[in-house]
Amino acid sequence: MSLAEERKSHLSVVEEDERAPFAAFLSDDETLAAARAMAARRGWSKGEVQGGGLAAALRQLGIVSSPELLLVDLSEASDIDDALTGLAELASGGRVVALGLRNDVEMFRKALDAGAVDYLVKPVDPDVLERAIERAEQGGRTGSGVAARRQGRCIAFVGARGGVGASSLAANTAWLIAEERKRRVALIDLDLHFGTLALTLDLEAGSGLREALEDPERVDEIFLDRAAVPMGERLVLLAAEEPIDDALQLSGTALGQVIGELRERHDLLVLDLPRAVLGQSPGMLAELTDIVVVTDLTLAGLRDSNRLMRFLKAQECKARKRVVAGRVTKGDKGQLSVGEFARELDGTLDLKLAEDPSAMAKAALAGKPLAEVAANSRLLKDLRALTSELVGEPKKKRSLFEGIFGKAKT
Repeated sequence: MSLAEERKSHLSVVEEDERAPFAAFLSDDETLAAARAMAARRGWSKGEVQGGGLAAALRQLGIVSSPELLLVDLSEASDIDDALTGLAELASGGRVVALGLRNDVEMFRKALDAGAVDYLVKPVDPDVLERAIERAEQGGRTGSGVAARRQGRCIAFVGARGGVGASSLAANTAWLIAEERKRRVALIDLDLHFGTLALTLDLEAGSGLREALEDPERVDEIFLDRAAVPMGERLVLLAAEEPIDDALQLSGTALGQVIGELRERHDLLVLDLPRAVLGQSPGMLAELTDIVVVTDLTLAGLRDSNRLMRFLKAQECKARKRVVAGRVTKGDKGQLSVGEFARELDGTLDLKLAEDPSAMAKAALAGKPLAEVAANSRLLKDLRALTSELVGEPKKKRSLFEGIFGKAKT
């Protein structure tokens, strides 16, 4: 192999997020320092030791291959049951050592039942941390030598009302994750009669989505390849344009099966999920890892956001939930102030997205994502902030020389 071919080969490998030997997501400076020192002694990158605890781990590791060994801090989780659910999600991809503040046998057993190989009580002595990592390494790899890959994340965008921009957010977020995070993304429009994602991205709706939902037993790799319409190297769209007079009831079981199959083949799914479908198919909630309720700041938006949040709570939905206000402008007489809306909301108003009608009109007419037609848009900046909130910050690229000659020891 020539040097040029060797470089090309290494570049393609480096681009695809290799399985790292180690990563840590911790919540306090003392434990961060101890983990970075340990990583340095073992020749692991100190950059793999990050803050943010369990929440950051779930955001970032939901769309990339899990490391061989993961250190994750549960101490900032407000609900221990939700924390254990998240821990189980992470543990299905490799070996996990959990940390927390509770010093009791019950918590130790719960952490191990969730899939952790060990549980350490903070503050953690550096020697204790080192020995825990050694024990985890000696536990061996799972399966035949490669840790089981988790199903990809599934993020659903639900409009509290019509016309609040949920479909545009779904399309642009999927594109940003595919193009800027370099992940394999499936974008699915579940409004089979009046969905707009194909129109937004200037694509032809495929013909297989309805068939998949009506007969999920037929769904396999070949079928999904026929149904999906590619946009670039990493993004595919599944959408339909069914006749208006052709009534179609989506089965929650069938929908869950199709989503589950797609999650096994993609790093991430983004759903444009009409609120009516959400209500008709509560059985598919188990497949969702994140739900973004999109609203405006009107009284009707507040009412319907609260109704959706209460519905999700009543269904005991385990997905991480966020409420995002779109088209926020100052001095709009038809809207509540951000403060008034947040006070009356059953939950937290997680993000506000600026209104930029000229940029959105330009993107719509061109049939392209906002990033391709309005690179300096304030709304695009807000969309990138939303993307980071959902999947974490972009991972820094390794250099060509690091890929060819190996990772330098720190």
